[in-house]
Amino acid sequence: LLELLNLAYTGAPPVTLGTCQNKVLTKRILSSLRIRTPRFRIIKSLDESLKHGLHYPLIVKPAYEDASVGIDNDAVVYNIDSLRKRIKYLFDYLNQPVLLEEFIWGRELNVAVFGDKKPEVLPISEIDFSELPEDLHPIVSFQAKWDPYHIAYHKTIPVCPAPLDDKIRIEAEKIALKCFSALGCRDYARVDMRLSKDNKLFVLEVNPNPD
Repeated sequence: LLELLNLAYTGAPPVTLGTCQNKVLTKRILSSLRIRTPRFRIIKSLDESLKHGLHYPLIVKPAYEDASVGIDNDAVVYNIDSLRKRIKYLFDYLNQPVLLEEFIWGRELNVAVFGDKKPEVLPISEIDFSELPEDLHPIVSFQAKWDPYHIAYHKTIPVCPAPLDDKIRIEAEKIALKCFSALGCRDYARVDMRLSKDNKLFVLEVNPNPD
């Protein structure tokens, strides 16, 4: 609408917003550039075979949402029965394809990029899961982001700058800039990553207009 009205605005253009809203398309673009993302499978109907070839645990997400919509503690599954139940829940609740991803155990990093022609990476932030109750998975769920009455909201606190080895920090910065460019981001974006226990960085999402 802003472009149709010829009004100047900051942030990502429409094509970038649409691309990043499509998690599968984003993952395919990043994979084509050899940027590591968790292994995945897309489920388009309840009738599909669930022989997915992935390693449990999995995290089950709606394919076309952001802001952690559809992601709560039950999104992490460990077997076929809980997977089938979660897929049905998302089809019933959000009526869209479902993304299955291998769950990456490790640290969660938020890598913000700011600028236009010469974007720069801001100090990296880390979500501290250390005070989460044992019955909650270390994820940034919908409740952790938006529900001030939920314990996850108060126990997923960002630490900035994140205490990182220089080698890991530099690699994360390079990956974030590459994602920013590949997806046509502009002015500001946030790249969410997981640092696995064997020190491999996986891009979870690229957020072109982050909160």
